[in-house]
Amino acid sequence: MNPTSKVLPLAAGLMALMGCRKEVEKIVVQDKTYSWAEVKQLSGSQKIIIQMTQDVASLYLQQAGYLGRLTPLPGALGPERPGYYQATQELFQPLPYDLKNRIPMNAAFYLKPLPGNNLVLRAYPTTYLPPSNMPADIDLRRLDPAAVEFSNLWASPFFAFGAISRNNYALVGYTTAPADRVMRLVLSRLSLDSGVPTGPVTVTSRVLTVPLPNAYPYTIAAIDDYFLVNVINYGIYKINEQGIVKLVVEAPGTAMRSFLKHKGTLYAINNDRQKGVYTSTDDGETWQLRIGIPDFFAFSTFHLVGDSIVGTTTGYQTNSIYTLRWQGSTYHVRQLKNDGLNQVDVTDLAQLGDTVYLGTTGGLFKRPLKQFFESR
Repeated sequence: MNPTSKVLPLAAGLMALMGCRKEVEKIVVQDKTYSWAEVKQLSGSQKIIIQMTQDVASLYLQQAGYLGRLTPLPGALGPERPGYYQATQELFQPLPYDLKNRIPMNAAFYLKPLPGNNLVLRAYPTTYLPPSNMPADIDLRRLDPAAVEFSNLWASPFFAFGAISRNNYALVGYTTAPADRVMRLVLSRLSLDSGVPTGPVTVTSRVLTVPLPNAYPYTIAAIDDYFLVNVINYGIYKINEQGIVKLVVEAPGTAMRSFLKHKGTLYAINNDRQKGVYTSTDDGETWQLRIGIPDFFAFSTFHLVGDSIVGTTTGYQTNSIYTLRWQGSTYHVRQLKNDGLNQVDVTDLAQLGDTVYLGTTGGLFKRPLKQFFESR
């Protein structure tokens, strides 16, 4: 037999094997990419985001037990390096763990209830985390000997039990025993002594009383330099930083789910679709009622992203994110991409620079602003 006749089949077999090997090497398994990417630096109860606020450089997170700060760094927004993250949990005085216990908070200050003591709120500067800051107390007993507690147990689960305005005035409600025919609030001016960023904090407080039987604030929202207080039995009150109180919407039985100011128009959205949306174009002095809103508005909270209104729902349509646009009394809604959120409940939304962040009960998620408005 010709030796060549033996070599040729062997060579052909080797070439076939090499061809198969080459085909195998071409098979690459890639992870599926989603519209929303999780910020991986958080772990444990840090992933339970209750609310968020931001300044020009950082995102501040009220987490279960923690206060967190995320500061994006140049070139650090990729999945490997999502930015500098710092969190604190004071061993004996952590932040509330209850998702419904949102604390009054803005980019400059936050008010923390003390465990086991509902007569004191401790005011901290937000930008410097403990123990590098020096707080001050709002002590109810010093303001009103008849005080029983701050009314954070009565507040709406969608809002903090108080609010802090852009000029760092804080407004919170409280109760007395026996209950009287007066709604009671504490208005406090918060400042940093000598302008030092770490404090000490200085607090100047006064008590406001409104003659209303069986009245508790359901929602307290800060809009610019004033507050809107929803009292279910009566309507909406406007309170300025000088402590002047005015009933601006007389509407018993209304419970406001969300307050928002967009391009000069205020929106107060009910948690009952049949009671509609109140709007104001004069900073809450006068209001008009729009009716005929969809059911899911009653399960939505509203935010500003760029120059658009963005709604997020929980409990009606899982993780629904949409833009809202008004033309007169007609609304227009467009659903946005929400894949990658892992069946968590959305709690808050914030824009920081060119990134949109979504706080949830199962982590912090992010999406570039240039892609955020893509339709689902």
